[in-house]
Amino acid sequence: MRQRLICTVGTSLLSNLNNKVGLETGSIKQPESWRNVSLFLLEKSNKDKVCGAEINSIASICQKGFLDRLTELTFLVSDTEEGKVTGQILKLYYENQVNPIRFDNVEVITLAGLNGKSFREFQVRGLKSLVKEISNKARIFTPETIAINATGGYKAQISFAGIIGQALDIPVYYMFEEFPEIIALPAQPVDLNLTFWFEHYPFFEQLYEEETIAKDDLVDPYQGEYYDALVDEVVVDGKSLVSLTPIGLLFHERCNLHFQRDQSVLIQHIHKDYTKPSQKRICIRHDHGEEILGQVARKLCQSPYVKEIINSLPFNTRWVNPIRRIYDNGKLELVLTRTDQGLGLCVQTTGKNKAETGAIARLLVEEYLQDYVHGN
Repeated sequence: MRQRLICTVGTSLLSNLNNKVGLETGSIKQPESWRNVSLFLLEKSNKDKVCGAEINSIASICQKGFLDRLTELTFLVSDTEEGKVTGQILKLYYENQVNPIRFDNVEVITLAGLNGKSFREFQVRGLKSLVKEISNKARIFTPETIAINATGGYKAQISFAGIIGQALDIPVYYMFEEFPEIIALPAQPVDLNLTFWFEHYPFFEQLYEEETIAKDDLVDPYQGEYYDALVDEVVVDGKSLVSLTPIGLLFHERCNLHFQRDQSVLIQHIHKDYTKPSQKRICIRHDHGEEILGQVARKLCQSPYVKEIINSLPFNTRWVNPIRRIYDNGKLELVLTRTDQGLGLCVQTTGKNKAETGAIARLLVEEYLQDYVHGN
């Protein structure tokens, strides 16, 4: 049931109020005037051009029956004063009981870095904020409940919102300025290479968690044909700093989403070890954390995808990703990030390559390490 609408927001509403109605922009920006402005808009038809692109397009989406229920409306606004003001006025407009199109919950989210001041900030922070916010909704509520209205905002923002929606299997709608009604953007094929993602999962996850990192600090560095599209690299004070590009971040989010949805199908094709858990070899160094590591090792041995616990790892006190490294031969390194010392284990799995080992690593973290890692 599609019941949540994510809407990109521009500033056409403020321009219309200023140019067509004569309201001064300065007065509109004052918080005490927002409610009166929303009441003024409610007196107009939601198809009146003065109401702006967001109200016009949302009215058309609802009229065409693209939403089954009006549960949640999320406005993604630019990191500008005008964008934030527009978002607050729209929030009041759609929360008002007089409005025939009233959502149960309306929220305004500012996309950090999405502004016209700096091209690099727009590209590096702004578009990545857009990816993260939409992906977060898809992760929490599933794509089947969400629709995207990509009518308002910067042209690059509108275009990228369309790409995000199609990558995450969320329908995207758009209203051209001179058109009387909304249209659904046609689906475009977006490559999903889970094998490539699993092979380099620690690389993607490290950059996702730390956002920007010195290239020399990457545990599982990647340098291949997709590098320029997936990774942004700059040199600061002679040191190379890397981060995921918006496309790289979207690729990571899309693969995450599909793995969560199709995990059982993907995993069942990997070879299993039917040795009894009590008979699987566990080797742990006799130092700090031996008791906790022993408990975790015994848990992991319950998995049919674990063959043995090879050894405990040196401390990784600042490590944030529980999957530290994966290998071609089925070995992987796991870190208990919630422990102060960053205790860890080297595990031999049934994986026959990096892709299979990466899939097993994700499964082990989700099934056995929830009490030992952050972010859960």
